[in-house]
Order: sequence, then C-alpha cells, then structure tokens
Amino acid sequence: MSELGFKDLGLSEEILESIEKLGYKRPSEVQKKVIPLILKNKDIITKAQTGSGKTAAFAIPICEKIELEEKLPQVLVLAPTRELAYQIEEDFSYIGKFKRLRCISIFGKEPISGQIRELKQRVHIVVGTPGRVLDHLERGTLNTEKIKYLVIDEADEMLNMGFIEQVESIFSKLPENKNTFLFSATLPEEIIKLSKKYMKDI
Repeated sequence: MSELGFKDLGLSEEILESIEKLGYKRPSEVQKKVIPLILKNKDIITKAQTGSGKTAAFAIPICEKIELEEKLPQVLVLAPTRELAYQIEEDFSYIGKFKRLRCISIFGKEPISGQIRELKQRVHIVVGTPGRVLDHLERGTLNTEKIKYLVIDEADEMLNMGFIEQVESIFSKLPENKNTFLFSATLPEEIIKLSKKYMKDI
C-alpha cells in the first residue's frame, strides 16, 4: 500500500501533469485516504495537521470533479485566516492549471468592490474567510446555487477564533445536495456537533 502512486488514484492526465510539475512524488497518508473518498462523493471529517498535505488532499479530487463549462462557483472553501485562504487559492490554481480552472480568494481588509467584480466572471472555486463570505452571501454577490463542494479547513481554528456561528450561517445558505469536507487538527465536541448537524453519513 505504501507504494501507491497518484496514477493509481484514477486521476486525469491534466491533474497528473500538474501534480508532477509541483514535484509531488507519492501521495501522503492523508492524501491516500482522502482523495478516493472525495472522488466517490463521500462527506468526510479528517483529523490532519498543517503540513500533512491536506490542502492537496482535497484540492486534487475537487479539481478532478469540477465542470469546466459551468460559470457559477462549484466549490466554496472556508479558511480561518486570509493567509491560509490565499495559500489554498494558490494550491488550487496550480493543481487546476491544465484544466484551466479559475480560483479566487475573498477576505476582509481588501476592497469588496474588486471581489464583486471578480465574482461576476466565471469562477470555479471560491476560497474565503467566514466573515467576508457571509458578507458576499448577504449582499447577493456570491451565487451559491451550483455549489457542490464545501470545504471547512482548520475547523478547530474557526472555533477558537469565534467563527462557528458564521460557518453555521453559511451552511444554511448553501444547497442541501452538496458534499462537505471538514479538516481539523483536533476534533473538539463543538466540531463533532456541527458535523453531525450538517453532514451526511457522519
């Protein structure tokens, strides 16, 4: 099992080419477990530390499943900080490069007008901090009707920073028939409760 390569995970040539260019040799433990489950449309909770390769674990299969022709966002990723949101946006952009996927990040302390302009164009993946995502949802500038995948990254950090209510508000504004992928370094009781309330088969 340790010799499992990315080619064994059923990925397309475009994604394999991106992975190779990024210098990924073999899937990390979290990637081996997570990629097949996301490809099968399973909701997942993953206990994963920063640096375990978790961003690629969700970005690789999500990039695989995105419909290129769809103009409205299909993926929403929530991150606790603007730095992490920007880093995730970069990872998605590199992994989705040969599929010509478009990813943008939205967070506070930046003019909202530029973000609104970006959201009017074709965007496949939106990465953002909960406060700014909620702001766009309330303004009607982020269309969620085609969202198929919601990623909550560093959920325990969201909890520590007091974002869980905002995360719940975002959940309530998204389509029901989506997949949710939750990543957290630790799994406090509040995170388990949140996942049981909003996720399938958990």
